Amino acid sequence: MEFKFYKGDLTQEPLKTIHKSWLDSRKKRNEKLKVIFDTIPFYDAWFGSETSIWGIVCNDDNHALKEVKETKGYKVEVINGKTVIKPDKRYKSGKELDKKLTACWHILQESPDFSRYSLKELGLYTIVHKIDRAYFSVSGICNEFYLTKIPVRNAECDGDEFPEIPPFLTEIKESEFLALQGK
Repeated sequence: MEFKFYKGDLTQEPLKTIHKSWLDSRKKRNEKLKVIFDTIPFYDAWFGSETSIWGIVCNDDNHALKEVKETKGYKVEVINGKTVIKPDKRYKSGKELDKKLTACWHILQESPDFSRYSLKELGLYTIVHKIDRAYFSVSGICNEFYLTKIPVRNAECDGDEFPEIPPFLTEIKESEFLALQGK
């Protein structure tokens, strides 16, 4: 699969505004989540991703962990060295935790990750399909640079046409793309 790589100066427009807008939306998202997490005494972090939640991480030194282990309605698992609490919906406390996790999930779904958000804002979000695989454009920030990697559709692929690249993005080689990330 062929990809093209680009960089842009994050301190220049419109990248600066897009980044600030995303940070503002992330702050609002975190405020909404905090309202829910403040009602969970064993909350130390969430177990999931930027757009999903599967459980609550409870540190081993959290005083509420002992009570959680003794309460029906919670499934306690150790995943990757972290204590994760998930709801057991057969019990009232599990149903309550599930309701809170579902509310968090909806908030997370409303707030896209930076890659998807910025690519859609710039009209660069593309998907290319090749037999049984899908390749997505991706982006991120590293050392005040906006970096993006975009799949190139060819005769063996279908999917989105290659987007028009805005003038504030400069095409770079894959080696520079990796070097800017310290790889």
